[in-house]
Amino acid sequence: MRRVLPIVLSLSLVVSGLGFVPTAKMVPDASAAVAGKLSDASQGEILESLDEGNIIDEVSGNAWKSEANANPISPSIFCADPTCVEYNGRLYVYGTNDHQQYQEDTKNDYDQIRSLVVFSTDDMVNWIYHGRIEVGEIAPWIANSWAPSITSRVEEDGLTHFYLYFANSGQGVGVITSTDPVEGWSDPLGKPLVYQNMPGLKNCPAPFDPGVVIDDNGVGWLAFGGGTTNESPIHSKVPKVVRLGKDMLSFDSEFVSIDAPYFCEASELNYIDGTFYYTYCNDWQDRGKEWDYDGIAKPPKCSMAYLTTKTPLDADSWKYQGAYFYNSGENSTGNSGMTWGNNHTHFAKYQGVNYIIHHTMMLEDDAHISGGFRSLMVDYLPMDPANLSIPITAASRKGVKQIKAVDAYTEQRGSLMLTSADVFYDKVANPAAKSMAPGAWTMVKCADFAYGADQFVANVKGKGRVEVRLDNVQSEPVAYIEFDNSDFAKVASKTVKKFDGRNHNVFFVFSGADIEFDSWYFTKSEKVARPAEDISVTDVTATDVTIQGQTANGAMNSTLEVVRSGDYVMKTAPIAEKDEVLNLGFVNYDENATYGIYVKSLTLHTADGDVEIPVGQKLNPKSRVGNGLANGWGGATIGSCVYGTEECGLFAETTSVDWINYRFALKINGEEVPYTSIDYNVTITVAQSEKPTPIPTEVPTEVPTEAPAETTAPVQKPVVVPTEVPTEAPAETTAPVQKPVVVPTEASAQPAFDLKKPAITKLTKRKKSFKIRWAKVKNASGYKLQYSTSSKFTKKTTKTVKVKGNTKFAKTVKKLKAKKKYYVRVRAYKDGKAVTVYTKWSKAKAVKTK
Repeated sequence: MRRVLPIVLSLSLVVSGLGFVPTAKMVPDASAAVAGKLSDASQGEILESLDEGNIIDEVSGNAWKSEANANPISPSIFCADPTCVEYNGRLYVYGTNDHQQYQEDTKNDYDQIRSLVVFSTDDMVNWIYHGRIEVGEIAPWIANSWAPSITSRVEEDGLTHFYLYFANSGQGVGVITSTDPVEGWSDPLGKPLVYQNMPGLKNCPAPFDPGVVIDDNGVGWLAFGGGTTNESPIHSKVPKVVRLGKDMLSFDSEFVSIDAPYFCEASELNYIDGTFYYTYCNDWQDRGKEWDYDGIAKPPKCSMAYLTTKTPLDADSWKYQGAYFYNSGENSTGNSGMTWGNNHTHFAKYQGVNYIIHHTMMLEDDAHISGGFRSLMVDYLPMDPANLSIPITAASRKGVKQIKAVDAYTEQRGSLMLTSADVFYDKVANPAAKSMAPGAWTMVKCADFAYGADQFVANVKGKGRVEVRLDNVQSEPVAYIEFDNSDFAKVASKTVKKFDGRNHNVFFVFSGADIEFDSWYFTKSEKVARPAEDISVTDVTATDVTIQGQTANGAMNSTLEVVRSGDYVMKTAPIAEKDEVLNLGFVNYDENATYGIYVKSLTLHTADGDVEIPVGQKLNPKSRVGNGLANGWGGATIGSCVYGTEECGLFAETTSVDWINYRFALKINGEEVPYTSIDYNVTITVAQSEKPTPIPTEVPTEVPTEAPAETTAPVQKPVVVPTEVPTEAPAETTAPVQKPVVVPTEASAQPAFDLKKPAITKLTKRKKSFKIRWAKVKNASGYKLQYSTSSKFTKKTTKTVKVKGNTKFAKTVKKLKAKKKYYVRVRAYKDGKAVTVYTKWSKAKAVKTK
């Protein structure tokens, strides 16, 4: 029988600060300070960890966000169009739920989005995901819910009321209200507040993208607008501002036009030191000679600009001040290295520091996804309210600094994190972090262990093991819990290994899928506080690694931020049709480089599938002759195989470019197959830096009140031919020839591959399982099954089962959720002498478990 540990009220935490330290058998319940509601079990008994000897051999490498960056806010949720409000010492940020579109479609046209997302922080780098606000369920009349804007006010009932305005597609503006920043939302109007062609509204084709603010007198103001008219290409006067009624749900003035030059969308209002700031996104049109603002530069395309006034209803009082934020695709030096996209910002002053919250496609880019899915970011806003001045700045990958350490002894939400790998959430308010695969993990930056740690306590659901690792996800665990809980229950570790230092990054690593991690805290083991340390001792340094290739039309580069040694996939941008690959890639010579690359193979993406070509070559940035793969200046013979085999490989072929010897063509069984991009499958070794020496400090590090000098992404370097090109790889860099692997994509035809795709013949529901049968495919070596809760078979919701041989054509998939709908498909594969061939997927079928 499992032993139940006694519970000590959270008051014991206060007492411990006076010298009383809980013992191993007295585990405090620290849930009182956690942000958001916890499961019922958070107040219940605490169970002792099982000890079944489980071991976590590998950790997931599927992290979309770097441990070295504060941006973007979320490591796994696509979201955009930010707004924020401060409440009870935390900054709550809301955004358009691009992830709803990502889960239900392949491209982001915003059509499926009928919810908003909520995050909060009190240190600016670790964020809690509070889940979705289901606007489509709260207000069923809406078409969509985009671009929220929120404000709050203490009303006559003594409660803080939150007013959350949103764009109802491009048709108008809706509003929902609550007395809680996360839950309890209602639709007080049952209809839109603003709609097209409503009485008094003129010259506003798309009255969306609201911006709300409450001034010092408690009066609410709303701005909105979008679309183009036949007015001047610069002075459309489309955006509108209006005074709200006392109920924040009606209007107390006429609609007044704002003359915002080159206006496009993304209205927002801020009220700072008695002045109204109206911000908006500029359009994409070329900047012509019509510009008529002397002394103010034309705003860059799709940048953010602002106007100011003290009297919003006086149209002539609005003064144009200029652009203050570049599009994500550029900065003051030109190309930023990020993807261009639309633009939307919000100002936030939190703990005395001015921040700008905005969105980019950084997470999509780092996840190697293409579809226009955006992610929320935070950077510094160097404004000078005394002079109404905001110098133009740009998005940064690094983001902002952490302003306080996480208290390791206060119960924290499991969804609090800087980054994660293979972790997602159920569609509920204040969800637990949920592992999606073995080796999944979350990372909390800079937790303060002033009094060491005696026990680790977590509120968990599921079966498996959670390990605590400090400073490196691959380090040995200092504590663990094992459990088998059908519902949430608190489980305490038997001990925590001793460790030095005070501030540490904390990794929580999960043994398997479907472990729900609701909250956590540690108990103290020491009476005297350890020496104080600066937050910066937990900063993570990344090494930028770039492989530079070249095509006839230009660069073919792939860049990666590497935190630690390991296996990685580096992807190039798409290669244009009929373009020619001339240089397969090299790293710049750097005698001080702290990394090395071993290229295991290249994956070439084709219309018929993915082809993996073995390489087995080291790239040494400290060598002028050993820093590159094969290139068209080398000495290969036309028609010879450079990498791979004669049956499937990269060959030197004639080129139309007169300044190089040959290009690289993919050939399968003698036929050339065009390829559209390349993945470098590499092992990167970086010099491991130890945790910095603790920096004693008597007072917290000063928080900047202004932005530091603009942080910009590095400008891509032009492709340069190495001065010395080896005619063949050094002997020590070669590896045994491996068999190439060909994996067709789902939607492609297969003229080069002689296998028919299978068909599902029967799908039977069973208790927490299903059984699938499929038709035999002649000459197949085996089959792969996939099942998913998403009809799009998204990566995070899909699992794969392999069935070897061609004698079994049925499979029972077990350990599923009851009464859950699953989508299922199957494909066949064949092991050949030179290649492994996969067919296209069968038509998917759905089954709901019992």
